[in-house]
Amino acid sequence: MSFAQEGRQKLVLGYPEVVLDLHEDQLFLDKGLILDKLESKGLIGEQYTYGQVDFDAIEQYLESLSEVKSVKVYNEIGSNWQIYVTLRQPIARLFNLNGSSCYIDKDGKLMPLSDHYTAHVLTINGYVNETDMTKEVSHVINNDSLKTIEILDDLYFISKYVCSDKFFSSQITHVYVNSKGEFEFIPRVGRQRILFGDSHHYEGKFKKLKVFYTEGLAKAGWGKYDTINVMFKNQIVCSKR
Repeated sequence: MSFAQEGRQKLVLGYPEVVLDLHEDQLFLDKGLILDKLESKGLIGEQYTYGQVDFDAIEQYLESLSEVKSVKVYNEIGSNWQIYVTLRQPIARLFNLNGSSCYIDKDGKLMPLSDHYTAHVLTINGYVNETDMTKEVSHVINNDSLKTIEILDDLYFISKYVCSDKFFSSQITHVYVNSKGEFEFIPRVGRQRILFGDSHHYEGKFKKLKVFYTEGLAKAGWGKYDTINVMFKNQIVCSKR
């Protein structure tokens, strides 16, 4: 056994196979870039042996990258080894009051912009100032005092609903947040301003808005109204152009 172990330590592994799990075309990191990063850190090399490769250090380094959600490193019998990398999935891009910008991802975590890729997602601006990259929606939701002063949870719920709904993801391209924390949507088709209000009962508001789009505007015409207001319970108030 000791001879076998000694032989394994001297086995040349070479470069790993990188397998990427990503959403659609959101390629924040490609396989070549990941290998370059690992090699520049001295974690891999063409002639590296099994004994020279620190699998835990590779996982820890890749998981520290802002684009990465999770990493698993596998070594099979022989010199074949793989790195499985799951990339984070942004659902909206936030434009802050101070001029900075970041993403909010599907898990409710803030994510800095990438030097390698720009995601085509819902954009949000206005009275938004999310600059702390350590902040997560779960921290806000589970803290009653934070829920009253933070808007991150509202941004997340609205973005996630739009992103997960086929109709709204193609129709709503931009969101403006006013000083009261109320949302205004800018649609892709039509020139209406959609006054959504705050995030309270947001699912019901979205359902009401979809019914109006599919049944109301389909009959009245997309250019008839200037504003569509779904802020009020059980009704939609529109103003004509």
